Amino acid sequence: MKKVFSIIILISVLIYFLVEFVGDGIIKRSLESNLSTTLGTDVKIQSLEVKYLRGGAEIEKLEIQNKNYPGKLLIIDKVFAKLNASSIFSDKIEIDQITIDGININYFFTLNKSLKVEDNVKPLKETILKGNNSSSSSSKEFIIKKLDIKNAKISANSEKLNINQQISLKDMSFENVGNTKDSKDYKIILKDIFNKAIKSAKNKVLSGNTGNAIDKLKNIDENKIKEKIKEEINQTKDKVKEKLKKLLN
Repeated sequence: MKKVFSIIILISVLIYFLVEFVGDGIIKRSLESNLSTTLGTDVKIQSLEVKYLRGGAEIEKLEIQNKNYPGKLLIIDKVFAKLNASSIFSDKIEIDQITIDGININYFFTLNKSLKVEDNVKPLKETILKGNNSSSSSSKEFIIKKLDIKNAKISANSEKLNINQQISLKDMSFENVGNTKDSKDYKIILKDIFNKAIKSAKNKVLSGNTGNAIDKLKNIDENKIKEKIKEEINQTKDKVKEKLKKLLN
């Protein structure tokens, strides 16, 4: 009887180990693969832990590489999810809430010879638009009843325009996001998030540069300007006098 009891405990521990550790690894790799395919660029997750008994999951450090550009486009510090754990192994994953806490978007842009803006977000947006169908190519469906994004910021950089500025973004909240018929297409939501973030960054960067220009104008000494103008007028007068002398001679 003791042996049977010991075997049951051992099997239970093995099952727990397989579900808790091996299962997390499988889900992590699957999530990385699906996100990489959807976005058309490399996506890495540092750690993922599914809390099966409490119906939750935590992700630390999710990184999205730039597409056609070097470096990272986006870094997410933490993701907390409350979900129906049993739905993970079904055809439809049901998620009650996801909270994304701490996002840093590395946005850099430049002007080409035609004076058009080129940035590192455009290639990703084009990939999202290409797959902008409400139906997913994957058989795995999911729905997020509530999605909260907080503590987001964007680092705007342009070497040619001498811009290096970090901008905080407003917290965002969405409901019923996913790839099911009854949900809002997550690809459209993702595209809208990028559009709003970039628009906000551009507005603040431009207003900041305008403000700097105004400050420079305020600091200009009017007396120095008048003196400079007088000097130029006198120099012009002298040149005119010299020319007249030469003509008279």
